[in-house]
Amino acid sequence: MAGKRKLSEWVNGKEVNLEEFSEEFRAAMTLLAIKHAKADEKIAMALLERAKRSRFTEEHAKTKPKPIQSSHSQTYQHFGPYSPPDCPPVPSLSGLIIGACSKPFEKQLTPTDVRTDQCRLSFNKADVENFLLPLLNKSDDLVRGTPVTVYDMNGRKECSMTFKRWASKFHVLTEGWNKFCKEHELRKYEDFVTVWMFRHVRSGELCFVLSMRRMPVFKPLKRSRTTNDN
Repeated sequence: MAGKRKLSEWVNGKEVNLEEFSEEFRAAMTLLAIKHAKADEKIAMALLERAKRSRFTEEHAKTKPKPIQSSHSQTYQHFGPYSPPDCPPVPSLSGLIIGACSKPFEKQLTPTDVRTDQCRLSFNKADVENFLLPLLNKSDDLVRGTPVTVYDMNGRKECSMTFKRWASKFHVLTEGWNKFCKEHELRKYEDFVTVWMFRHVRSGELCFVLSMRRMPVFKPLKRSRTTNDN
C-alpha cells in the first residue's frame, strides 16, 4: 500500500505478524508504518516501548529461577535436618523477579550483627566466595558498595541496603540492616539467617532474600555442609 513503510524496517529487519502482539503493540506499529505521520511517531514509540515491557513481563512471568552453582548449602543441623531449597520459596517473588540465584547458606547471628553501632550483617569469607561472588558483574563495585534490595520471606517488605567489602577483609550488608534487624527483632546466637542472593530478572539489580529461624541457643555453633537435591 502506497504511503506505508514496511514493517521490516522497524522490527529487527524481519516481517512481523501483528496478530501475535497486543493491541497496544499493533497500534504502535500501525502508526509507525504511516510514512507521513510525523506528529504521531513519539506517541507510537511510547506505545511500542510500553508493549515491549509488557511482553517482556509476560515472557518472564513463568520463568523458573536457576541456581548458578553446584556448591552444597551450608546450614546448622543441631536441631534436626534443615535443607532450604535452592531458590527462596517466596510466592510473590519466585517466577516473577528472580533470575540467576545463589544457593542458600545460613548465618548464626553474632553479637556484632545485632549491635546498632555496627549497622551490618557480616558474611563468612567462604560463603561469599562460594555463593555470592559468582553472581557479580564487573560493574559491581564492592569497595564503594553496591546498592541491593533485601526481602524477607513475606516478599512484601523491601529494604534498601548496600553490599560491600569492609577493610579488604570481610563482606557485609549495611546501610539499612539496623532497620531490618529491628523490624524482625533479631537476637544474637538465637537467630539463624538463611541467605539467598539473586539478579532481578528485569532490572538486573542484585537482591537478597533473608529467612529467619529462632532456636534455643545461647552460644556460637559450628555449621555443617548439607546436600540439597531440591
